[in-house]
Amino acid sequence: MRQYIFEKHYPSLSYIANNWPRSKHLLKKFVLSNQKKPDFYEICTKCLNDLNIFKIRDYRSILKKLSKLCSYNFTYNSYHDQHHFKSVILIACLLAKLSKLKFNDDKILLVIIALTHDLNHQGRRVIGKPYYQEEKSFKDLSYVIFKKITHKKYYRIKKIFRSTFFPVKPSHVNDHLEKIILDADVLASLMFGMKTGMKFASRLKHEIRFDNKADILFRGFLKLLDSKSLYLDSSKKSC
Repeated sequence: MRQYIFEKHYPSLSYIANNWPRSKHLLKKFVLSNQKKPDFYEICTKCLNDLNIFKIRDYRSILKKLSKLCSYNFTYNSYHDQHHFKSVILIACLLAKLSKLKFNDDKILLVIIALTHDLNHQGRRVIGKPYYQEEKSFKDLSYVIFKKITHKKYYRIKKIFRSTFFPVKPSHVNDHLEKIILDADVLASLMFGMKTGMKFASRLKHEIRFDNKADILFRGFLKLLDSKSLYLDSSKKSC
């Protein structure tokens, strides 16, 4: 089997999935590596190859444009930055393999949504405006893809973006693709243990200018998670 490695000195997604969860430390190494800006187009295409998608046709130019947009960090976010996007892409694609996501269109949408779910995130949440970040990110994405997708896909993607608003548990989550995205977004902070979770909480504390300690922020995240839960068995087994 050909190995589609997403970066030199790292294994392929297939290798990680085939050896999961023993291979978790390999994924953790790449997720926590932040010495350089991720090459999103390379990561996305290699992940698609590992999901047996080799011809993306019209989506190639879209992925290139979105990869470029996501490589910026205009608001200097310390948590919702390029490395968070990278984490969610890889975890989402891993879950897609572990939970056997079937349709090729869903696999392409998975990568696009995982990459852009926090596109142009404004850092500190706008108080009194729930779903502001999610709807803004979706609007920015829609400018790029609206000519390439049907109305049905448009509203499907919009629902998934809104569902990533963490303080509120979304209703009627029956879409396999949506379950993967929601779980990947949570697991990006949770999958690699308490110490790593605290490190991410410290970054988020700085980003949102939280006045209390990072461990209080992280405990609040875990408390909210109790009422939301993870959707996929493969997600629950990954913690």
